[in-house]
Amino acid sequence: MTDSTDEAGPECRQCGDPVGSSPEQRVITTVEDGTAVYKRFCDDDCRERWDTSA
Repeated sequence: MTDSTDEAGPECRQCGDPVGSSPEQRVITTVEDGTAVYKRFCDDDCRERWDTSA
């Protein structure tokens, strides 16, 4: 992954905080209707909370 230069970067799917280029961020990639969909998370804790709430 490359660093984003956008002012308004992606937000964590769980808590809504901005997801920076931290080594702790997590990204889940799926394909929906032939398009790659990226679900971004601040860290493992947010990803695990999202997994248990889904």
